[in-house]
Amino acid sequence: MTTAASLSAGASGDLSRLDRLESYLRDDPANESLLAEAFAAALRCGAWDRAEFHVRHARALWPQSPAWALRETEGALARGDLDAARQLLSELQTSADAPRAFSDAVLHNLAFIDFQENRPADCVERLAPRMEAAASPSQTGDEQTPAALDVLWLRALHHVGDPGRAVQWAQVREQAGALAPEAAGIAGLAALDAEQVADAARWAAQALGAEPERPSLEALVTRSSLALAETDARTARAFAEAALARQPGDGRARSALAFAQLLAGDIPGAIREFRAALQSMPGHIGTWHGLGWAQIVAQDLAGARASFEHALELDRNFGESHGGLAVVFALLQDEPSARAHIERAARLGGGSLAGRFAEAVLRGEANPENFARLAERILDGQTSPGGSSMLDVVMAALRPRH
Repeated sequence: MTTAASLSAGASGDLSRLDRLESYLRDDPANESLLAEAFAAALRCGAWDRAEFHVRHARALWPQSPAWALRETEGALARGDLDAARQLLSELQTSADAPRAFSDAVLHNLAFIDFQENRPADCVERLAPRMEAAASPSQTGDEQTPAALDVLWLRALHHVGDPGRAVQWAQVREQAGALAPEAAGIAGLAALDAEQVADAARWAAQALGAEPERPSLEALVTRSSLALAETDARTARAFAEAALARQPGDGRARSALAFAQLLAGDIPGAIREFRAALQSMPGHIGTWHGLGWAQIVAQDLAGARASFEHALELDRNFGESHGGLAVVFALLQDEPSARAHIERAARLGGGSLAGRFAEAVLRGEANPENFARLAERILDGQTSPGGSSMLDVVMAALRPRH
């Protein structure tokens, strides 16, 4: 299991390696292999000044080296100087007869700038000719792409809301034996959002098994979400916490942790985590639903009503928001409002189990004295006559809506 401690240990190891490489360079300052290793180690541990020192030293020694020119762009990207990186890359893009690996690296870095500037659609457009050729039936060995390019391509597709295209591409690469573990981690989350659960589970396991010390955020979030589907709160929480150790501000990982807390019966913790998740993704309807259910369990019906109404403001035609409001109004003994939302949820094709729960409240079969068991009723995987469960609702809530 990846933990915050293991990740910290990895960063410490990179720094120790950098110190050791630099001690070797003092005796052999023109050793290009050592310089390249030291530069890479400096980037991994965020020692930007040391990385820049090594790249400038190397460029002074080998001013015509395209490899070191490319490393200079990588250093600029790492320290966030996108304008400098773009200018350098534009110059490198015109290199005649560049090897395929060099052209791929330049393409990757230009597309990475698109992604970092919150232009994932531009990133997809830039990468599409190269990546679609790599996944064509007539692909050749020369058309295989590096893992970093695959990761960026899949991540950009996921961010533009096209997980199905990402899954199809990953399936082709997997069949060809060319899906790298790093890319599998991204593909796993895309598969989860495309409701391809078997692919999601397989790819997340592949990514986590191959990179136990440096797992991708997506692989960790996927594994946490799959554990929720298995009603395994402990595992879901562990993977969500590992994801947050990688990226504390990730709203989706925070939302998964909140659902794990709700499943475990830690209602104050769930409410706290749902609110934290909404700080970074206030438009995520599923997280508003999770907060609303947690507030119902906490008997904060005013808060729950506000949460579900906020979800309705984001999308008035989402049945689960009406289903949640139906439960709130039923518990408030406002039967006309409850029935109006039950009917609305049914017409929209969602909220079936929430609506049935609201009807049970109206019939007197559920009451505030049973709130202590409500989280279990919501998340224990019970199936309604229609074949759906509130667990299905939770899984849908974890997926982004586009």
